Amino acid sequence: MEEEFYSTIKLVTGEEIVSKVSYVEEDNILFLDNPMKVEIIKQRKNGQMIEGFQLVDWIHATYDKSFVLPMSSVLTMSELDSRIEKYYLKTISEDSDNNNEPGRVPLEELKGRTGYLGSIQETKKSLEKIFKIS
Repeated sequence: MEEEFYSTIKLVTGEEIVSKVSYVEEDNILFLDNPMKVEIIKQRKNGQMIEGFQLVDWIHATYDKSFVLPMSSVLTMSELDSRIEKYYLKTISEDSDNNNEPGRVPLEELKGRTGYLGSIQETKKSLEKIFKIS
């Protein structure tokens, strides 16, 4: 097994993942530690479309943090830029802090951040008005 490094990996499926990686030459595989999938985010800011990314769990339905990936599944890979490495390390440390349900905002943090709660009748009237206009 070669020395570990942080890498971004483009898979033949089109997915892009970021992970701590070790190459196992004898088996021609990558050993991934805490892989995170890159998701593109688009939002409008000052009338311009701005594109960024966020990191989410690569495989959601598991508590495992280590995976084996055959090199035949890899299209290309490169070592992470230090800024992205810092963001990746911050993301995985936050997930381990919230290991009950990673990615979820705790209920106590939601209090006071909820939006306006109106009556059903008021909401129904507003929606009917929008429907009639369109």
